[in-house]
Amino acid sequence: MYGTCETLCRELAAKYPGNTPLMLLIWSPEEIQALADGMDISLSDHEIRTVLARLEDIPEDQRTESGISSGAAMEIINNVRENRQVTVPAELLASLIQTAEQALWKREWAARDNGLAVPECVTRR
Repeated sequence: MYGTCETLCRELAAKYPGNTPLMLLIWSPEEIQALADGMDISLSDHEIRTVLARLEDIPEDQRTESGISSGAAMEIINNVRENRQVTVPAELLASLIQTAEQALWKREWAARDNGLAVPECVTRR
């Protein structure tokens, strides 16, 4: 189960009678951050919530059989980190594109000066 403490307590109370013995394995945001810190990975609060939500996606029969290991959590942490999105101001992005294009001009001119075909990757659009 994944959710807030309040939601999970409600779900547990609805699913199990009050005197049912249970054993809970809990992954909290702090534990995910500690695991990521041990991997030298810094996660935002949003990324930590994403990791916790993806732990819920592990099939229930697999969770019941083998639990949710730190290895499984580490794999999800790596996937979340690899899919990070970065916001760049449009003005900076335009400047970077222009700089990259200018860096390719020398290759374009050299090809044209030597009567060679200009590689598509350096052709100005």
